[in-house]
Amino acid sequence: MLAPKLVLSGVSRRWGSREALRDVNLSIEPGERIALIGPSGSGKTTLLRLLMATLKTSSGSIAVDGRAIGQMTPREIRNHRLRCALVDQGAQILPKLSVHANVIAGSVATWPWWRTLASTVLQFDKEKVAALLDDVGLADRQWDRADELSGGQRQRVSIARALAGNAQLLLADEPTAALDPTTSADVIKLMGRVTKERNATLVISTHRVSQVLGEVDRLIGVRDGEIFFDQASDKTSDDELQALYEGSRERA
Repeated sequence: MLAPKLVLSGVSRRWGSREALRDVNLSIEPGERIALIGPSGSGKTTLLRLLMATLKTSSGSIAVDGRAIGQMTPREIRNHRLRCALVDQGAQILPKLSVHANVIAGSVATWPWWRTLASTVLQFDKEKVAALLDDVGLADRQWDRADELSGGQRQRVSIARALAGNAQLLLADEPTAALDPTTSADVIKLMGRVTKERNATLVISTHRVSQVLGEVDRLIGVRDGEIFFDQASDKTSDDELQALYEGSRERA
C-alpha cells in the first residue's frame, strides 16, 4: 500500500456562519513529513479531518491520487480512510485491556467478521504486535494492562495501534499536548522516524514548533482559517513564526 498524493483546491469549511478554513490550496506528496502550526482555532484540526474524509468540504475539492473525494463511492471513501490513521492528544486506549489488545484494535477495520469475533478469545498477530511495540520502544510491555503505563507510554501505544492497520497517512492532532517536554520530544521523533522508515506521510498539528523543526520537511502555518505560509522547515525564520503566533502564547 502506497501513501496517497493529496491535492486541495480552493477548500473552505464553514460551521454555520463561521468559516473554519478559507480557500486553502495545498499539495501533499507521498512520504512528506509536514507540521501544521498556528494558534488554537486557526483550522488545523478541521484540515486534518478533511484530509481523512471524516468531514466534507463546504466548497472546493480534495483529490486523492487524482480522484476527488466528493466523487468517490462510499466504498472508495472507506478504502481511503483505511489508508489513514489518526493519533490525537487523548491517547484513546482502553485501560483495562492489554497493550496487545489495544494495538491489535488498529487492524480490526480490515478484518472479516469471523476474525473480529474470534479475536475476543484468541490472540492474533502476536509477532506483528511485538514488532510494532519494538518500533515504539515498548517491546517488553505487550501483555501488560494499559492502565499500568505512563502517559507517554500510552501515547506510544496509540501510535503503534495507528500503524497496525498499515496506514500510509498518519495524521496527528496535538499528540503531545498533555505530555511533558522531554516525552513530547521523544514522541515527535518517534513519529518522524517510523513514518520515514515506512515511506508513509506524516501530517502533525502541534504548538511544539521547536521540537518538530528537525523532524519534518515542511511547515504549514495556519492562522484564521487561511494558509499563512507554506515552506521548507529549514527556511522558516523566527520573525515568520512570531508573526504567525502574534497575540498568542501557545508557541513552544
